[in-house]
Amino acid sequence: MSEKNLPIKLVLQKATDTQPNKGRGDVKFFGDVTPALQEEMAEEFNNVLAYYEDVFQECDMIPAVGKITVRPEAIAKSHKPNDLCRCCHIIGSEDLNEIYIKVTKKTILDTIEFIKNPPSQRFRANMTAVLNVQPIFPQDKVTNELSEMSQQGKFDSIKTRIKIKVFDFNDEFDNSQIFEYVMRKLAALGLSENHEIITYGNQIKYIKVQVESFEDIKKIAEINGVKNVDFFQEYSLPTCEYTRENLKVLVDTVSDASDVSIGIIDGGISDDNPFLKPYIIDRKCYVGDAYRNPSHATFIASTILYGNMLNEIPASTSRKFRFVDIVAIPNGDSRFGPTDTISEEELMEIIVDAMEEYSASTKIWNLSLGIENKVCNGAMSDLGIFLDYVQDKYKVQIFVSSGNLNQPPFREWPPQGNMGDRDRIISPADSVRAITVGAIALKDSDNSIVKRDEPAPFSRRGPGANYIVKPDVVDYGGNITRSSDFTGIGIKGLDNSGNIIESVGTSYSTPRVVQKFATVYDTMVERDLLLAKAITIHSARMNFRDSLDRNPNNIKYYGFGMPSTNTQDILQCSSDEITLVFRQKIMQGTHLEMVDFPYPKSLIHDGKCFGEIGMTLAYDPILDACYGREYCRTNIDASFGMCYTSKAGMQEFRGCVPLETTWDEKYEKSRVENGFKWSPIKSYYRKISSKGIKAGENWKIRINLTPRNGLVVTAQEFVLIITIRDAQGHDIYSEVVNGLRERGYITNNLETRQHIRQRQ
Repeated sequence: MSEKNLPIKLVLQKATDTQPNKGRGDVKFFGDVTPALQEEMAEEFNNVLAYYEDVFQECDMIPAVGKITVRPEAIAKSHKPNDLCRCCHIIGSEDLNEIYIKVTKKTILDTIEFIKNPPSQRFRANMTAVLNVQPIFPQDKVTNELSEMSQQGKFDSIKTRIKIKVFDFNDEFDNSQIFEYVMRKLAALGLSENHEIITYGNQIKYIKVQVESFEDIKKIAEINGVKNVDFFQEYSLPTCEYTRENLKVLVDTVSDASDVSIGIIDGGISDDNPFLKPYIIDRKCYVGDAYRNPSHATFIASTILYGNMLNEIPASTSRKFRFVDIVAIPNGDSRFGPTDTISEEELMEIIVDAMEEYSASTKIWNLSLGIENKVCNGAMSDLGIFLDYVQDKYKVQIFVSSGNLNQPPFREWPPQGNMGDRDRIISPADSVRAITVGAIALKDSDNSIVKRDEPAPFSRRGPGANYIVKPDVVDYGGNITRSSDFTGIGIKGLDNSGNIIESVGTSYSTPRVVQKFATVYDTMVERDLLLAKAITIHSARMNFRDSLDRNPNNIKYYGFGMPSTNTQDILQCSSDEITLVFRQKIMQGTHLEMVDFPYPKSLIHDGKCFGEIGMTLAYDPILDACYGREYCRTNIDASFGMCYTSKAGMQEFRGCVPLETTWDEKYEKSRVENGFKWSPIKSYYRKISSKGIKAGENWKIRINLTPRNGLVVTAQEFVLIITIRDAQGHDIYSEVVNGLRERGYITNNLETRQHIRQRQ
């Protein structure tokens, strides 16, 4: 490969790239509309009416909630029973095949009349998509974690911090009614005196109450309008194990100063560490002096500044970033001193407080913590939703660890088949906006569980909620032996005094990615968080293509891979490759097409196309916590492929990246689980085999926007990155740049500070 000294190209959008979408086809029936079906469905709605009879007798305008379960093949938004729900409006969901509907006595009776006399073909089709209709039962409202605490005799420890969520009807009047109703019922139970209402934004609202027994929980769950009953978690710093290497002190090296600051929300950075103290520009402390344990945060900060050097990892540059030190998490290690905890809602308040003060100047934040008993195997976690809210409101990028397995059996590689869900990521690693980081091994030994570059035995895997890729990326976090020893195979950092120590965990792989992201962000002349995110993940996918391509299942453990440590490798091109960035927006009801993409002529010969292609798409979808697994409300797809003329004379487009699949694409569930649908990050790589692929008439990039059912979206911003490489060393960079110019496209250099220095 030739020297990397050519700029990445930003491709500007042309007006002619925007094309209107074609209309949909006819409605789809999933069976026959028979008298038996009508009778059964009417009976189910009558059962819902009977279940809420007491509620409607009290006030027939008080809304309640019903649940529609649809057929697996009818999950797609185009099959949603909107017409069936014309009276009982859809207000949310949990699982992919579930729909929550708002019901009153009148709307149920009106719906029954429509069922008896269907008003349209679409209504009749909707009926065939439904498996059943039922109320929301109390037992469905109490979380498994809360029930387990009662069964394990631990209920007394949490009964002062019970968390109640109320259904959101997407209507201010209805929400006001139901909230007042719930509060009246809590008062009748004697549970309203010591309550607290906790609110963030317009979607996150909790009622915190104190109860006396689990019987109180059951009574709360019986209240109409209550959606969920859980408890607020408690946090403290993890009990960290460290080994020391002859207590050697660090010898600082030459590095570039940076004006980029990184916020660390943790236990505080030690003032006794001479190598870190000069870079702490501000601190806010929420923990009493007796309960402060800076060991964890100090190791994290040292990894950001000195991690590559300490672990002898070659890197192109070293930046001295500055730190905003948020001392939020109290000590949890009795060996260190007095222990304490902080509640989930207090942590939320601290994070908001920190963002209010620092987010204007500090855009990158490290949060290496997780809730051990909150395994992400369903809908979004509360803390994950909260972090998404924070990132949207304050325009910051948060990094979270995927979480650690702290007890054996640890996972081997390839993974053993008896792990179940115990190694799934934990809250808040499911945050959609956050970059979640897992760990791989830097070193191995004769008795280590895994080898170098394999997923660390303790690193938790994905997917996240709605099968979103989590962790997003991985980095070095250490390795362990079967006896849980990590001496000589862990990750090196600094202790409170500046001595070199060794430890393991996703807490320490996370700041490694923070460092890489911050370096990319710092190097860009026009700093852009979404673009930096896309570039970082694109680098990971290209860097780890072999590990990911061995087995499609590997993405659950590696995410999109490990970003390169070489900034020049990420942000510049050689002549035998080109990286193009499309930082654009797409409007609802349209799609984008670059119809005649100038694929390098050097990679086309004898009627075949060759080369390597990587493609990464990143965007911030609209989010709605009311919709559970359908939390992401917009989807953008990108396809890079060729156009052919069929024997019938019709123009056909065949995607090459991603390769068009043959799995059951007609079902939404398959697309979600296997095709990144509704995922805010999509990244692909394809090396065209030595046989090549048949050349079409032209190459095309197509980008589509799909909103969830009923959602109106004015525009959605996105970043699409495409890299094309030639193993034979041809100057394809010039070919593509000249080809774009010939086709009327304006391209600008992605300006970096290094390019500016070169010009000077």
